[in-house]
Amino acid sequence: MNEKVLHVLEFDKIRERIVAECATPYGRELAQELSPLSTFEAVSTALDLAEEGEFFYRISGSIDLPVTHDLRPAVSVAPLGSVLSPRDLVGLGTTSKKSRQLARQLLNLAEKHEQLTLLPSYDEALHVPREFDEEVENCLDDNAEVLDRASATLREIRSEIRSAQSRVKRTLEEMLRSPSIMRHLQETIVTLRGDRYCLAVKSESQGQIRGVVHDVSASGATVFIEPERVVQLSNKLRQLESEEKKEIEKILIRLSGLVAIYAEQFQSLFAALGVIDLVLAKARYAHAMRGTKPQITRDPLVKIRAGRHPLIDKDRVVPLDIRLGRDFHQLVITGPNTGGKTVALKTLGLFVLMALAGLYLPALEGTEIGFFHSVYADIGDEQSIEQSLSTFSSHMVNIIHILKEADDRSLLLFDELGAGTDPTEGAALAMAILDDLRERKVLTVATTHYSELKAYAFTTPGTMNASVEFDVETLAPTYRLLMGVPGRSNAFAIAGRLGLDAQLIDAASSKIKSHDARVEDLISKLQLSVTASQKEAEALTRERVLAEQIRDELHQQKLQEEAEEGERKRKALEEMRTSVRKVERELDTLLSELRETKAQGKKLKDHELTEIRNRVEGLLPASDLKRSAHRRERLPLHAGDEARVLSLGGQTATLLEHVSKNEWTVAIGSMKMKVSEAELELVRKAHKVPKPAAIIKRTSMEIKPEIDLRGVTVDEAIREVDQYLDRAVMSGYPQVTLIHGKGTGALRRGIMEYLRNHPHVRAARIGVEGEGGNGVTVVELK
Repeated sequence: MNEKVLHVLEFDKIRERIVAECATPYGRELAQELSPLSTFEAVSTALDLAEEGEFFYRISGSIDLPVTHDLRPAVSVAPLGSVLSPRDLVGLGTTSKKSRQLARQLLNLAEKHEQLTLLPSYDEALHVPREFDEEVENCLDDNAEVLDRASATLREIRSEIRSAQSRVKRTLEEMLRSPSIMRHLQETIVTLRGDRYCLAVKSESQGQIRGVVHDVSASGATVFIEPERVVQLSNKLRQLESEEKKEIEKILIRLSGLVAIYAEQFQSLFAALGVIDLVLAKARYAHAMRGTKPQITRDPLVKIRAGRHPLIDKDRVVPLDIRLGRDFHQLVITGPNTGGKTVALKTLGLFVLMALAGLYLPALEGTEIGFFHSVYADIGDEQSIEQSLSTFSSHMVNIIHILKEADDRSLLLFDELGAGTDPTEGAALAMAILDDLRERKVLTVATTHYSELKAYAFTTPGTMNASVEFDVETLAPTYRLLMGVPGRSNAFAIAGRLGLDAQLIDAASSKIKSHDARVEDLISKLQLSVTASQKEAEALTRERVLAEQIRDELHQQKLQEEAEEGERKRKALEEMRTSVRKVERELDTLLSELRETKAQGKKLKDHELTEIRNRVEGLLPASDLKRSAHRRERLPLHAGDEARVLSLGGQTATLLEHVSKNEWTVAIGSMKMKVSEAELELVRKAHKVPKPAAIIKRTSMEIKPEIDLRGVTVDEAIREVDQYLDRAVMSGYPQVTLIHGKGTGALRRGIMEYLRNHPHVRAARIGVEGEGGNGVTVVELK
């Protein structure tokens, strides 16, 4: 593809934005070379990769690519015996390790998402044997410093260096503390001159300190002397440091040898990283401009749905709908200056270039781009002063070149075709060029001001009119492209709005041929009709897009709910298992207490039985009981039957009495209690009704509809209330009154708290005026 065309259509600016999105030098290099691809298969593969990259970016978010300097030169020279720098070696180790992590991330996603096939194929190329980065980590830290553990020899040498440094400093500190030396010192400090430790001695005392002079201050007042006692120690230290450098060199040679062994793997790794980095850069750019994947067809055509020029502010750009190649091969766009004709032309050309380069487009789904061998554009002022060419001549030179090179798989873009010369001759020349291209079936888009070309497009088969809309009321273009409608000049309307005398406008109108006037009037009506139709179509499109969004959101919501439901079921099952284990432990404790009570010969009181029953009922959530009851088969129960009490871990009980619609009195050994029918599962039918070990009979004693609890403690009142409510239920009272008095309210609160969970109580309330007020509690019984 001609680089000049890429510049004219501003593809180079798109390329710069992709380069800015890349994280590695390998990806940036590929992005700088980005251009339309030469085969249909290459374009399809590039777009498929872009689609996978967009999916990968959307699922994974930020991707941790190995960000280092360009390591390819280092890898290239390693096989030649070069010793690599610690910085290069650390970069290679980091790249190897992170690339392996990236490969694992790709494979994990590929297992979950079948649509990922191309990116995971780079798995093998992303692997350099693990031993390399492990060896680098063992020898070098993140700051590219060689570690003591890199070799036993290095560890020993550095240990001796530290000892030698310590002896030097200790010797110097002793000298600094010596009174006989201190009086000869300018300062009581140790200073370095070169790589030697020195004392700052007064120049007049130079002969008093034996040693080697390494420097003199600028004023000459201070002489820097390495004491004789330290010289031998410093020489030993320099010798050890030299040995350290040699050992470090050996370590770097060893690591560089590993790079030489894996040089081919590293070059493949860099290539794979470059592709993945470029793909993810495309994905980030697509996400930023809200792009979609275009459909690529083998036939040369263009169908753009609500396309937005990617270099114009997305909050200001007006979406364009453009089609070309199916019903017609030529499109003639007319309209006022600055109305958006050139923007429409560039948008169409840039979209084709971007799609052929494997990029997403800022347009709605359903946008189609055909495969073109070439794109040619004649846009802008081509005047050349150096070659003494006018604007018209420059354009013609370019057009002549285009006509020679174009074929039926080319896209041609002409801005102001035939302009820059006499309008009559220019229009005739433009029509001749369009005729030639139409016969050769070359897809062509041309903008123009010539009225003759409007008529040409209207009457010529395979050619379509289009125009950019202009709002006469505001004297401003709307930048909307109207397909099938030629543009109006709007000169008279604009002049009138700007204040030109009406008589002048009428005079000008009278000079226009009646035929031309009727054409302008027809165009005006056609524009209104098409505008209304387009607005209606846009409204329908918005509604359809909204419906699709709602559909997609509902689908995603359904998937999320299904996943959450699965997670809830898993947690519920785990909670159930935990609950069952808790029930088993609690029941063991409860049965142990009951056995102990029986062994001691004690009898359980009613409120104690009620407390035990509440403890048992509290062991399992009500929802679990309901689900359990729902699952088992329901069989009718009768007095004397043996049933399993599910809330007591399956203990077998004998049914004594059906006390209400959903409740039974049962006996478990010598203990009796009331149990919900939902908690019972029939084990064995009774042959005859056995006599219960203990049963509460209806008493012949008269039970009053109220009980006086004044003067007792809360615990005593609860015991009395428990017994009283049993008798009241058996006596058939629907409602009773508990008299507790007003006092401090402690007794009232304690009774109300107890009644809240009592099995006989339907509701409880404080008395109203005439019933005893705050001094009584009225209880409605089940």
